[in-house]
Amino acid sequence: MRGNDEFERVPVLAMTGRKSPWGDGDGTADADAPAGETGDATGEATPAPEKGAGSSRPFNPWLPPREAEPQRRSANIEDIFRQRALRGGTGGGRSNWLPYLLMGIAAVWIGGTSFHFLSKGEQGLVTTFGHYDRAVGSGLTLTLPWPVQAISARNTAKIEETVLPDPDGENLMLTRDRQLADVSVKLRWRITDLRRFAYGSADSARAVARLADAEVHAAVAEQRFDDLIDGQRRAQLQQLVASRTQAVLDAWQLGVKIEGAEVVRANPPARLSEAFRKVGEARQEARKKIDDAQARAQQTLGNATTEAAEYEAVYAQYKVAPEITRKRRYYEAMERVLSNNAKVVVGGGGAGVTVAQSPAPAASPSPAASGGQ
Repeated sequence: MRGNDEFERVPVLAMTGRKSPWGDGDGTADADAPAGETGDATGEATPAPEKGAGSSRPFNPWLPPREAEPQRRSANIEDIFRQRALRGGTGGGRSNWLPYLLMGIAAVWIGGTSFHFLSKGEQGLVTTFGHYDRAVGSGLTLTLPWPVQAISARNTAKIEETVLPDPDGENLMLTRDRQLADVSVKLRWRITDLRRFAYGSADSARAVARLADAEVHAAVAEQRFDDLIDGQRRAQLQQLVASRTQAVLDAWQLGVKIEGAEVVRANPPARLSEAFRKVGEARQEARKKIDDAQARAQQTLGNATTEAAEYEAVYAQYKVAPEITRKRRYYEAMERVLSNNAKVVVGGGGAGVTVAQSPAPAASPSPAASGGQ
């Protein structure tokens, strides 16, 4: 379809009531019309536009006549940008906000993967394309964006706790006297060197647990069953597990320090629990009787010590005055014996036997009677 510019190049045709408004089709006016005039449907003469008059619009018979338009001019740069802005507001806005969206995503990605803040007690390992680069401490750390560099952090100040072999199930171990005991130990440890801990083993935490489990079995095998169940050797068992595990970890250079070990339980097997309960009750009863016997022994020993001291004192007096000391001791012995008897037999031999009534102790006067006298 031809544009308006093509209509401007077409000469204006004379229109008559008898012929087509486009003339003969050869681009020339009607030959019957007088020069300089054109006819319309009413037969009136209409002045034809002058040739070369510079009209800027084509002639369209279906539109009303318009005022003379100003002469066309070439578009400048402001018009071009204005038209583009209008097209963007009517459906082409994606080309305007897409760059800003991409820049925002890039800024968030760079900021989120380049700035890292580690809290107190944490350590981080920086890797470049998956390979170790450096270790960083707590605070703000700047790295290259991911995936060029990445950081993995862990709290090295936290005390880790590992219960082994199994915190829930039954863990039967063989003791020195070939008895089975259900033993469970809690191991406390922490990381001292994060680089060695991360790269020293494929799973360092599992390696620590398996090593401590082996040391627990070895330490239990050195204990007697009764000592382990009664709790007499638990402190020694804990010390053995902690020291031996630390020695092996130092040899492995795994960057782990053992803080201590604690025996969580040390019981007989579950299927023998009733029998061991009765044995335990018998042991408690025996221990109670032993304690009572030891108490009586201590009391008897104390009384004997007191009597021996008294005898030594009397013997010292006897060496000074034997006759007087002998009589005094005799009178004191008779007084202790006769003071608890109601009847006393006096005499002997041919004189006969006389039963004397022991005098009753005199009653002390009551306060009321003494006051009345």
